[in-house]
Amino acid sequence: MRDIIISSLRSLGIDSYLITECEKNCKEMFFIKKTLDMTRTEALDEWNVTVYHDDEDKKMRGCAACMIHQGMEEDEIRRTLKDAYYAAGYAMNPYYTLVSGSGEPIVKAAGSLAQVSLENAAHSMAEALFAADTGDKSFINSAELFVEKKTVRIINSEGVDCGYENYSVKGEFVVQCLEPVDVELYQDFSYDELDTDSLKKLVADKLNTVVDRARADRAPEAGRYNVLLSEDSVREVLSFYSTRANVANIYSKYSTYEVGMQVQGENAAGERLNITLRSSVPYSNDGIKMHDCELIKDGVLMNVHGGLRMSQYLKVQPTGEYNKLLVDNGSESIADMKKGRVLHVVSFSDFNMNAMTGHFAGEIRLAYLYDNGSVSLVTGGSVNGSIIDAQHDLVFSEERYDSSAYSGPYAVLLKDVPVSGTV
Repeated sequence: MRDIIISSLRSLGIDSYLITECEKNCKEMFFIKKTLDMTRTEALDEWNVTVYHDDEDKKMRGCAACMIHQGMEEDEIRRTLKDAYYAAGYAMNPYYTLVSGSGEPIVKAAGSLAQVSLENAAHSMAEALFAADTGDKSFINSAELFVEKKTVRIINSEGVDCGYENYSVKGEFVVQCLEPVDVELYQDFSYDELDTDSLKKLVADKLNTVVDRARADRAPEAGRYNVLLSEDSVREVLSFYSTRANVANIYSKYSTYEVGMQVQGENAAGERLNITLRSSVPYSNDGIKMHDCELIKDGVLMNVHGGLRMSQYLKVQPTGEYNKLLVDNGSESIADMKKGRVLHVVSFSDFNMNAMTGHFAGEIRLAYLYDNGSVSLVTGGSVNGSIIDAQHDLVFSEERYDSSAYSGPYAVLLKDVPVSGTV
């Protein structure tokens, strides 16, 4: 199929192109309570082809992408590529070059997932998923589990020919408690290793959380609180900095970030940020070789990052796209962070960070209100804060949390955050 695509491109006179070939194999498991309801094995080959259309003076370049699937006839492939090239002529941007290179061997995966079959990995993670489901107050209502292997090859018209293997585990589950009221909580998960311990702990925490959610019957009083966020909510808040440092947002004037600036302000009293960006794959979508990127050191922006086109417009070295935040440990234990009057939100209906404004918000499904030694359960109301206001006095936990998109402190304390609730 690859040869047919390249031959078709040449016959159409398309000189600039990028082909991403993806062979995907996936083991899928679906559970109703602890009963395995269905298993499914998926095998899929597909080709994403991006074609580039230049004007006569090569001052402008347009691009358009199309999907080529196994089983398409050669005439259909040619029509698809021709249509994409035509469309690219109506999406012109200032000219930019493609990555140049030569043939490279496929980078084999080396993690724990690569050491076992997809089926064995799925069974191991399924055992971990239900390991904590032994109580009589809460249980897993349903769950889905996916273990996937991708073999990706990237080829372009400038000589790039590289590829890699990538393994991942992802899924979701719903925990339920029936008394004193019937409550369900949804949780997703993703790992790039065979991390059974993290999944066991995650499920155990959520089984306890749903019990407390069923018992919670009042909203917090409206006011300003020291708010403790944990797990994926920490990653969501810190994504503000990686988004602001992306060249696409800097070039478009959505962000004022510059290398060397103090991103937390000149007089930050709390812990200084130390963030590194990491990719789970060795090559970007454009064929750029990926390396860890030191984003922020002691609160100072060390680098900006981003894809090929916007980096060239901004006249910086393209880094490629990153999908994981690595953050240094904090200085305080979770226990110490709960001293005083602290609202620890452990479950949101939804929690989002607006990287353009710095505002974050989420409706509270369950939170623990610590008040000088006492603790009460609250539900309802919402957190409505700004990382720009809070970043001057951050406190991070010593304890860590790991997922496929984040490795860093388990919790962050944000001080004097507005919370809506009862009046």
